[in-house]
Amino acid sequence: MSPSRTADRTGRPRVEDGATRASADRAPDGSRSRTGDRGAGTGAEGAGPADHPSLAARHRPELHGLRGLAIALVVLFHVFGDGRVSGGIDVFLAISGFLFTGMLAREAVRTGGGVDLGRYLGRIARRLLPAAVLVLAATWVAGRLLLPETRWVQLGREVRASLTYTENWELIASQLGYGAAGASTSPLQHFWSMSVQGQFYLLWPVVVVLAVLAARAVRGGVRWVLLGAVGAVAVASFGYAAWLHHADQQVAYLHTGARLWEPALGGVVALLALDARLPRALRLLLGWAGVGLVASSGLVLDGGALFPGPWALWPVGGFALVMAAGTTGSRWGADHWLSGRLLGWVGDIAYPLFLWHWPIVVYTLVVTGQERLGLAGGALVIAASVVLAQLTHTLVERPVTAAPMRRPWRVVAVGALVVALAAGLVGTWTAALVREREAALAQAAQDSPAHPGAAALDEPGFGNSGATPVPALAAAPQDNADVYRQGCIQGFEDTEAASEVLVCPGTDPDAEHTLVVTGGSHVVQFLPALEVVAQQQGWNLVVASRSGCHLTTNTGAYPQRTDAAPTDSCVAWNSGFLEVVEELDPDAVVTLGSTTQPGSEQVSRGFVEVWRELDRRGIDVIGLRDTARMPQDVPDCLAEHPEEAQACAMPRDPAYRDSAPYLGRDDLPPNVAFVDVVDQICTDRTCPAVAGDVVVYSDHSHVTATYMRTLAPALDARLREAAPQLYR
Repeated sequence: MSPSRTADRTGRPRVEDGATRASADRAPDGSRSRTGDRGAGTGAEGAGPADHPSLAARHRPELHGLRGLAIALVVLFHVFGDGRVSGGIDVFLAISGFLFTGMLAREAVRTGGGVDLGRYLGRIARRLLPAAVLVLAATWVAGRLLLPETRWVQLGREVRASLTYTENWELIASQLGYGAAGASTSPLQHFWSMSVQGQFYLLWPVVVVLAVLAARAVRGGVRWVLLGAVGAVAVASFGYAAWLHHADQQVAYLHTGARLWEPALGGVVALLALDARLPRALRLLLGWAGVGLVASSGLVLDGGALFPGPWALWPVGGFALVMAAGTTGSRWGADHWLSGRLLGWVGDIAYPLFLWHWPIVVYTLVVTGQERLGLAGGALVIAASVVLAQLTHTLVERPVTAAPMRRPWRVVAVGALVVALAAGLVGTWTAALVREREAALAQAAQDSPAHPGAAALDEPGFGNSGATPVPALAAAPQDNADVYRQGCIQGFEDTEAASEVLVCPGTDPDAEHTLVVTGGSHVVQFLPALEVVAQQQGWNLVVASRSGCHLTTNTGAYPQRTDAAPTDSCVAWNSGFLEVVEELDPDAVVTLGSTTQPGSEQVSRGFVEVWRELDRRGIDVIGLRDTARMPQDVPDCLAEHPEEAQACAMPRDPAYRDSAPYLGRDDLPPNVAFVDVVDQICTDRTCPAVAGDVVVYSDHSHVTATYMRTLAPALDARLREAAPQLYR
């Protein structure tokens, strides 16, 4: 299909499809969808689109400008918003639903329930893949040159996930929540929304075709059956988003099921065709109200914390109002402003601009070492993004889409081959890095007097001899407790069965004493040391833990919270754990005795309440003092300062108070004993990054398994004092 430009009656440019001469619009991802068809044809009940007013061909010039406004907001907030969300992505998703629902519905009605799947997929492939593959290749190469080797494996996984439109699931699985741009942020984080759209594109033909076939089967009105089907998807997804938002907002933000209501609502708006019925004066008012909602969303709402819950109706509702206003024909209408040349041009380059701007922001921060971009730096980043977007649009998008698509399945096959080859190449490279990492971890796990770790902490220079520390920096981020490889540690994305508690196999089921370890990753990190002691003493260690979930009753409803409030799904999991632990009947539960989150060491009221509950059930508690949280990712820092490990250290104060926060408290139940091995991780002045030739931290807050094993003697000594009943 060769695109050509003509002018509508107002003189503004109009994009048309050279084959059918039907009006068209570019979807927010760059794909082009017709908003109408002039041809008749036979459809459901013998009718064509012309017989269904809601499916009739109508040019919507304001839609292109709304897309331009949305991408402008996305870029501005990503560069200058310090983590605030503009709402532009939500508008993008709604626009996709609006365009694709109309396009698919018209074709399904015209053909009696069918969709030319080859042409549909071919159009999507040649619109999406060329620019995406180019940006992903550039991001991968730049990452190899600019990022520390500690991040290469994750970069490779995300490139592959972005190629296959599963980046949102990769971010969830890797526990990488959406965050502000920074040197440590994923340069491909923004591909989560493209992945959601790609999954929507594959699902939506099924929904539309089934609805049209159902209308034919029951001899009902196609419009109403379509509205029912699309509306049902919107309602179900909206309800799920509202629940998941409260259960675990980080997962909800990236989850396809929680996002599907936004394009579905766009589809409802397309089918209702409100602008054909409303008075002109009302449409003038609605248009500007819609623009105001879209433009103000990021200023009024903290979308990163509120979306895609009900508050996302703010920007999506703004889109709906603009669409309901339609083309007013008045120079005072919002549609007149949206149809202007500036927003139209931004709309033209919206897709490549969206792809390019985020990795440029992240890599600029990596190179400059800044935490945030200033006004001048941000302006340069935006300018570079616009130039690359324009070049990509002119040299890549237009040439690829200009040729007629005579053999759609060949286009689909070529696109699939490109994706498969690229994903295979990146996957092979990533797998080789993983093998090297596993070998380094195996080597680090071997006891060696040359790497004493905690035993040499108090020696000059933290006991470092100048030898290359272990584990290798590329392997350090994965130097965690072996239990993670068993698949029994629940992730924070496990929200559908939040109260289901998985119990890992015990280390010695026939042992006289059993300890249950729980309370999130900051407790599980102690397992390598606990396992050494348990093996020496013949204990049975049982792990039942959920990442990101402290053992607490704190729901965040207290007048003053003393730690970060857990999610609803964490609260539900903890309730289930109390029932499970009573069945296990352990000698003690090992959990956190304090927390260094969100910045100063504290003992949560929720901690104390759950300890009291365990006391009522006759279960002792061993509270481990929490480890400090470093200001940066330690392996990354060491990779950037290979000869200056001290540059990655942190002063002990203010990470820790003069004494542990649980000392001297009179509200603690008698079943709690505390274990403190902080002096084996930090000196009285400094928390080093390398001690005794061992890398101390695997990221910014978790101690490596290798270092943990070196402080097993100290942990054994503290346990003898705190829980003598466990020793023979």
